[in-house]
Amino acid sequence: TESYDKKWTDEYTTSPSSNIDKNYELVSTPENASGTISGDVVVNYYYRLKSAKLTVHHYIEGTTDELAATESYDKKWTDEYTTSPSSNIDKNYELVSTPNNASGTISGDVVVNYYYRLKSATITVNYYIQDTTTKLGESIIKDIHWGDEYCTDPLTNISVNYELVGTPNNASGIISGDVVVNYYYRLKGASLTVHHYV
Repeated sequence: TESYDKKWTDEYTTSPSSNIDKNYELVSTPENASGTISGDVVVNYYYRLKSAKLTVHHYIEGTTDELAATESYDKKWTDEYTTSPSSNIDKNYELVSTPNNASGTISGDVVVNYYYRLKSATITVNYYIQDTTTKLGESIIKDIHWGDEYCTDPLTNISVNYELVGTPNNASGIISGDVVVNYYYRLKGASLTVHHYV
């Protein structure tokens, strides 16, 4: 509170305090902030906590392509806030890491960016002799991402003594985790005919 001794007809001018907490802002300048004294004058300055925006984005890593809707909140300075990854992210994606400013105290507009990437998976293709884990060819191992389509093939350089039992049910498909595809081979069948002629 500031108090001054004045005389009638004195001109006066007041101003907002320079000692106001940085979290507050002036609502508006009072109508009687300045004028001419014609009796006791009371000038009231009103302050309020500053407003701020909290914005949360959910992006594909390395881009500004959104995986979920942007969230926007009206906040006041000094408000505590906590954000979290979206629960509406496609199951093929995973969070890269929690942003440093995922939670904190509002002291201005805040933008929190969550980044997501396609989940990694491995596809392993094995070529076995039927009913064993004895390999007829080297296994193929590939890194791939969730949501990717894949297609595998039987061995091309197989021994002439063997034949494919059948195409595995998961020989092709869409990745939603690690995949193991096992091709099985068996020795070819043959007939032996013995004739006894006169």
